[in-house]
Amino acid sequence: MNKRAFPSSHSKIYNLKSIIYPKGFTIVELLVVIVVIGILAAITIVSYTGISSKAVASSLQSDLSSAKKQLSLYYVDHSSFPTSLDGNNCPLPTDNKYCLKPSSGNAFTYIPSSSNLTFSLSNLNGSTRYSITNNTAPVSGGWIAGIAATDLAGKYVYSSDLTSTKQYKTSNSAVISPYGEINLDPSYLANRSLVNPQTNPSIDFSVYPAQNACKAVGGRLPYMNELLAIYAGRITNYGNNFLTSEYWSSTEYGGTTAYGVYFSSGSMDNSEGKANYNNVRCVAG
Repeated sequence: MNKRAFPSSHSKIYNLKSIIYPKGFTIVELLVVIVVIGILAAITIVSYTGISSKAVASSLQSDLSSAKKQLSLYYVDHSSFPTSLDGNNCPLPTDNKYCLKPSSGNAFTYIPSSSNLTFSLSNLNGSTRYSITNNTAPVSGGWIAGIAATDLAGKYVYSSDLTSTKQYKTSNSAVISPYGEINLDPSYLANRSLVNPQTNPSIDFSVYPAQNACKAVGGRLPYMNELLAIYAGRITNYGNNFLTSEYWSSTEYGGTTAYGVYFSSGSMDNSEGKANYNNVRCVAG
């Protein structure tokens, strides 16, 4: 006859301990799990942010490419580009066949040349901006509308500096006609300022490199009051990407020097030789 096996008292105690004290994670194991979860979360956030940024950029560029086609068709019908866009992004003079359609969250800024034969169009979503012209593809950057009730109201500020510093003039010599005139800069009516290359497209500004570079992006050098207004709004409105060194204005001080503004302090300078190299931030309008 088989004897029934009974657990020993030691086995009973062990099983009782297993019930009372179930095995769990150690502190080290918990820390490892938390670190792994944190790493995975960070990777997910970075990936999402990158995908989201690419989607915004793609949307801006697609809108601009479509808008360029619409404006080109408008040109075929009217022999010029629109003078402006209305509140519904339809071209003026009115032709509702060629209204521009930005995607949700995107906003157009349209700048025609004085002759309406060229244009610059920017598309903004949050802090991401792309721009296009009648003869270029979409590129990052563009124009920012000037703050109301300032000297930049109704005008535009380029969203970045030119890619390198530029000379005001290739030599330390006076501005001459037709490159400059008096009574242009409201702050210095008696001083010569460079004429607007957008309204004077036939003038060759190659000996005025800063103005020539602004001409290439559809703008001009700012007058002194405009440059000071850019300084005042540099952080909140105009990109918050300025250097602390000197920027050129359009206005000469004398035969060998031109006015500028130090963006470290907002102070004006009239002693800078024209052939020196300074930063350039263009305006339009």
